Amino acid sequence: MNKPLFLLLSILFFSACDPNNGSSYAEDIALEAPMEEFAPRNESMKVSADAGRSMVASFADDQIDIKIITSASLNLEVQNLEKFEAELKTLLSQFKASINNQSRNDYDRRMESNFTIRVPSSNFDQLFEALKPLAKKIENQSINLQDVTEQFIDVESRIKNRKALEERYRELLKQAKNVNDILNIERQLNQIRSEIESQEGRLKYLNDQVDMSTIQLNAFEIKPFVYEPEPTDGFGQQILKSLSDGWSRLIHLVIWVISLWPFALVIGFIVFLFKRRRKA
Repeated sequence: MNKPLFLLLSILFFSACDPNNGSSYAEDIALEAPMEEFAPRNESMKVSADAGRSMVASFADDQIDIKIITSASLNLEVQNLEKFEAELKTLLSQFKASINNQSRNDYDRRMESNFTIRVPSSNFDQLFEALKPLAKKIENQSINLQDVTEQFIDVESRIKNRKALEERYRELLKQAKNVNDILNIERQLNQIRSEIESQEGRLKYLNDQVDMSTIQLNAFEIKPFVYEPEPTDGFGQQILKSLSDGWSRLIHLVIWVISLWPFALVIGFIVFLFKRRRKA
């Protein structure tokens, strides 16, 4: 491998391994490194740092689209849980929302259902307000707005820089003249492509969270109080139970008396000594 190509590949390798993919110094050097020695004379095939900077500048000049992730929780007491669930399904269909998770619990004093609802962000406010009239009482409610605009800008910037570096490597791959150069460049291309796909997955996730809002809904019904007296035994059962209890107490008494034999032995010995002394 000739020395200039080895030097450029080394610079590109360190830039690809940099964890701060967004705007590293190594990437700037790689984008500005001269290619005259092994680049074709066709000017249209050159990659310059000015092109990369103009790309970033055009991105910065674009109007920033604020990205907000909206989530909420709502805890409702309802009159009838079955009826509420039927009305909820109708309401979700109206606002193009869906239930991702649902669970139900039946306790002694209450029944409750828990829902994880996903709704288009444009319909969030309407659905959130439409849920409240279905309740007998609103126990608590909360809305959380998370601004992820900075995360969007950062991820998009990383993707653009990685793609610019990927294109640089592809140009070098076209100009590689031996097997070692080709293998080294392809290895770096695979790593960069993996980083790009990871960042694109992150961007897709953020977009999904922004486009679809989440409502954690808990609805519960208080069961009516019903007095249930403890069952009582009949006359015959009470007599049998009394006989059984009396017999148990008698056995316990006998056992208790038997357990006192050491004391009886000591007292008897003391009485024996006392009488013997009196006779003497």
